[in-house]
Parts: sequence; C-alpha cells; structure tokens
Amino acid sequence: MSATDGTLHSACPLCARPEASEYARHPTVLWVKCACGLIYKKWTAEQAPATRPFNPASTAYSRRWRHRVGKSREQIRDVLNHVAPGPLLDIGCSLGYTLRAAQQLGMAATGLEYDAGVAAFCRSKGYTVEVGSMTAMPFADGAFQIVVMKHVLEHTSDPRAALREVRRVLRPGGGVFIAVPFGAYRGAVSQPARHKFFQPSEPTTGHAIYYTPETLSRLLGEEGYRVVRVHPHLLHRTAGVPRRLAQLVMAPLRWSIERLRDAARIRKEFWVVAVSGEPNRQVGRRA
Repeated sequence: MSATDGTLHSACPLCARPEASEYARHPTVLWVKCACGLIYKKWTAEQAPATRPFNPASTAYSRRWRHRVGKSREQIRDVLNHVAPGPLLDIGCSLGYTLRAAQQLGMAATGLEYDAGVAAFCRSKGYTVEVGSMTAMPFADGAFQIVVMKHVLEHTSDPRAALREVRRVLRPGGGVFIAVPFGAYRGAVSQPARHKFFQPSEPTTGHAIYYTPETLSRLLGEEGYRVVRVHPHLLHRTAGVPRRLAQLVMAPLRWSIERLRDAARIRKEFWVVAVSGEPNRQVGRRA
C-alpha cells in the first residue's frame, strides 16, 4: 500500500510520535495505534458516494424521538452540574433532538450542520441551524455558554483545530459535552480488522480517530479545557425534586453498573464534560 495522497497523519495527532503500530488494514484504509493509546486513521483511499438529497426517514435518528430528546436532556443536565445555563450550540445537530431538549430546559439553542439538506430540514421544524464545520463555525467569539458534540469529534482528523474553534465560540468558563465511541471497546479490540469501527467508510462522514477517556482527557487538557466529569452523572442538581429523589435512590445501583461496564470494557461510547479554563491533564472525577 502506498501512502501518498491519501496520507492523513505523518505523526500521532495527540502526542506527535511518528511511529505507530498497525491496528487494522484494508485495501482502502490503514488504522494504526500509537503508544499513547490513540487509534487513528493514517491512510485512506476511501471514495465518497454520489450526493443524494437528504431523506430524514432514511436515518436511524428519525426513530425513538422522545427517547433521544430525553437522553439529550440528561446530557445537558450533566453540563449544568458545572456551569450556569445559557445559549447552547449543538454541533452535528442531526434532526434536532438536542435542540429540542435545550428548549425544554429553557435555553436558546442553535445547531450546526455540515450537510445543507439536514440544516434545511431542521429549519423547516422551526430550529435555528447554520451550515458549517466544527473547524470553521459561523459564530461570534463567546457566543455560547454550552457546546454539545455528540459523535462528531471522532469524524475529524484534526481534533485540535476543532477544539480550538469550540473554545473560540465558547464563553470563558463555559461547558462542553462530548460523546465519542470507546476505542477500547472489547468487541472492537479483539479483532479490529473485522469490527465495524474500522471498516472502510465514506471519507467525509466516517470516523478518523478513536479515543479512550485517558486520551481524550489529555487532548482536552492540552487545548485549554478542564475535564470535570467522565461518564454520566448520577445526580442532577437542576432536576426537579421528584427526579432528584429517584436518582438518589438509584445512585448505588447505577454506580455499580458503571464500574462493571468499565471493568468489562463493554461501553460502545463514553461521555466527557469539560469546562473552558486552565489546562489540566488529569482524567475527570467519576464519583
């Protein structure tokens, strides 16, 4: 395989080591793993399919709307455990369920989509959505108090540029919620070349990097964020009293389940909450 025009990285995008071990190889893509733990796409000859009009019914995100809105509401509350409410930006807003959740929590919400068809669909539903990329956003400095990035950071081969752009549009002390696939997921590490994580994909929408809590926390710390939480909160201080009482009752069981998922490496995704502030290279608290 000749890595010429298709080379994405000559060195690790986290620690800058030029050496990395082969992790998963296909005729059109090579995945490697760095000694720092980051798994990234080093070379690709993947081809983009022909552009098709956006059809919301064709995406899995059109199903289980109420569940997705409810999950987004809890994720936003994870951030609200650490920052005050304020204008929210959802990067990669899909069909708008996080925007709807933010509105239910009384916050102004704006979406960002790279796909003009998706943006147009969201606008037809009454949401405010702009077209752009996570490395070049059409927003003023400090426009948002909270930024949500659910399953978008893994799509860029330049995460540092993305996180710097997020910091630009985020108010000082604002919060960011990030959800990404878990790079150490047991189902993927046993035979990575066969797992769907590392199969050839469409180059503009496929994954470019896989993280663990340690590698993502290191990246965030180096880019000026303070990681305050890894994985879901057990209690939400902004929830109503009945909800908080229910969470308190369930907290011991949920804590045990979270620890079991960690030990068994059966997470397919993990969550991080960080606050824009001084660099910090420590993984966030779990309790």
